[in-house]
Amino acid sequence: MASLSRPLLTTAARVPVLAASIIVITTLTTGWLYWVRAAVAQWPGPMVRQVLPLDALAGHDRIPLIVCVLGFGFAGVLLGLIARALGLGRLTAGLSLAIGVGCWLFLVDAVCVFIVLQEPLPAVFRATLGLEPIYLAAVLAGCCGALLGRVGSGARAVGAAPLLAWLVAIGGLIDLVSAVVHRPGAALGVVERFGPGVVSPAVHALVVPVGALLLICSRGLARQNRRAWQLSVALLGASVVLHLLLGHNHATAIVIALIAVVLLARRQDFPFSGDPSSRPSALLRLAAMLALAVAYGVTAVISYQIAAGAAVSLPAALSDTARALVGMHPVHEGYLPHDFARWFPLPVLSVEAIGLIWAADVWLRPWRERLFSDAARRERATAIVRQWGGDTLAPFALRADKDWFIQDQTLIPYRVVRGVAVVSGDPIGPPDELGQALDGFLAQARARGWHVVVLGASDQHLQLYRERGMRPQYHGDEAVIDVAAFSLDGRRMRTVRQAVHRVERHGYTAEAVLASDVSPALRAELAALDAAWLHGGIRKGFTMELDSLFRLGGGDAVFMVGRDQDGRVAGCLHMAVCGATRSLSLSSMPRRSDTPNGFSAWLIVNAVSWAGQNAFEHVSLNFAPFAELLSERTALSRAQRLGRGALLTLKRALALQLDNLVRFDRQFCPRWQARYVVVERRTDLPRVAVAAMAAEGYLPHADIVRGAGWVSPDGESGGEPPGPAEGPGAEPPVREPGTGHRATPSRR
Repeated sequence: MASLSRPLLTTAARVPVLAASIIVITTLTTGWLYWVRAAVAQWPGPMVRQVLPLDALAGHDRIPLIVCVLGFGFAGVLLGLIARALGLGRLTAGLSLAIGVGCWLFLVDAVCVFIVLQEPLPAVFRATLGLEPIYLAAVLAGCCGALLGRVGSGARAVGAAPLLAWLVAIGGLIDLVSAVVHRPGAALGVVERFGPGVVSPAVHALVVPVGALLLICSRGLARQNRRAWQLSVALLGASVVLHLLLGHNHATAIVIALIAVVLLARRQDFPFSGDPSSRPSALLRLAAMLALAVAYGVTAVISYQIAAGAAVSLPAALSDTARALVGMHPVHEGYLPHDFARWFPLPVLSVEAIGLIWAADVWLRPWRERLFSDAARRERATAIVRQWGGDTLAPFALRADKDWFIQDQTLIPYRVVRGVAVVSGDPIGPPDELGQALDGFLAQARARGWHVVVLGASDQHLQLYRERGMRPQYHGDEAVIDVAAFSLDGRRMRTVRQAVHRVERHGYTAEAVLASDVSPALRAELAALDAAWLHGGIRKGFTMELDSLFRLGGGDAVFMVGRDQDGRVAGCLHMAVCGATRSLSLSSMPRRSDTPNGFSAWLIVNAVSWAGQNAFEHVSLNFAPFAELLSERTALSRAQRLGRGALLTLKRALALQLDNLVRFDRQFCPRWQARYVVVERRTDLPRVAVAAMAAEGYLPHADIVRGAGWVSPDGESGGEPPGPAEGPGAEPPVREPGTGHRATPSRR
């Protein structure tokens, strides 16, 4: 009980001390401003009205803006130091000082306004709400508290950045909504000398790009981007000023100012710098749009000079355009129609705003990853896969369109698609190093603003992902044949058995050839077969296929080659070798269109037979997405039936292989191994689904989504150009016996 009461007593002591400090220091600051008013009355610069409401009737309530900022800024620093001495954290200090100073000044000024105006209290409160110096002092005090408060041990709260991102997005939406419901004719009250030169519609128009930029910044804040934090603080400050300039938006200004104070207090939550390569591109875009705005403005002014019959003056056109860039009226109005002077700043500001939004989007974007030839890294990745690549997806980590995160003896293959790091399969390496390597990769991804998705994760490492806050989602099943238990006997294997007999009666023969034993003549035949099979289409695949028949060499790949009665290559199975588990993993199945029905099944049976003779234990066939949902033998709920219908609709739209893969695989009586998609947050699923399908090449115009430079420029051993791997969309359909459907068996 004693340990519980001590913090309560401490808090009870802090509140009156802080409240007394706010009252004393703010009151002394106001008194100081009354004292220096006469001495600074003629200082240059904008004047802030109604800082001294007791002198409003005498017209002596104005103070130069710089003096007002210095006075309340110094008071804010003193209050921030007191809050720090009291042990208040940044966020607590910032909000406490902003609210405390604002409330106290409101009460004091309300009394002053009542004394001066002698009106009913509702009118007094409305008039007091319109006193902008209250907001200026409150914001300065809140910022000082946020800057000078203590950093507690729990300052880096879990999930703080996404919450702050939502707050900033709300601020952006407030700006956009206020622009829609803006009441024209509102007073420009905060700066008297500057105000008359500001075009109210132009100031109103600026609220829209500020709101749009805040929405863009919120995405970067969710990725803990330091640049997004810096830009958000500046934009929130600008938003407060704009709302005060527009008048009658004081509640909006208060909310946005508090968001700015919170963001300033939580600056430690944004440690990650942005992509260094984006800065020149952002500056180039901004400069180009500013040049376009200037060119438009100068051209418009000169055109009106000519139309008015006045002398063409380039300096005057440049001067008026420069004023329009900051939302001000032209000053050379003698030769310009009044309507032109009123609307001229708006289009200039619009072009400028587009440039700012465009540049900010580039400046805040996640790091872009580009592949470059690196023989040493490829050799190291190959060595890791050979030693530790026991999973049937491990060989596909060596595709040319993947990068590798390598830590010690662990390899994580991935590729970034529009800010999503698409990881191909589980980490490959010693079991005791996988967790540390995954932590390192996630830290790199967060530092670079990437979302992370793991495709094809096995159930063996699900706990590894869950321990790091990631969320596995069932994706489908991989068909795996246990070589020792495989047999053509029994009624269940009748379809496959008939296919084998049919193909053999046509005189076809099969032989297994290691990649190292492929002769130049056979290589040429296989390359021609593969090209004919693609029919000029693109290769598909990313996670569960190789990008070329000749990506792997030596004993890392096996071709099961089928020849017709004339000895010509009719088709083949391309299989990767998983040496750590003595498994074969099917990559692609190119074949001629004139092969007999059952040719693919016959090749698989021969591959399983060869695997058994060479001490391989498993042969991995196709991966069937959503196999449980698409299986006709599974009883489905109403919701699952709706999901099945949606998947089949997607299949027809994108030419995917879904339910027919399940039926084709099932005839071999395989063991089904579940595969998962692992995401950081379930809300990432729509984004990562698009990125994953683009990586696999299943989306229309997937190369546009993936971006330029998808394939590494290192070329490929053997001279065949690298590309994404074969997939079901490229393989011509073949009628399989007894299935009653058109199946296109492939890795996917």
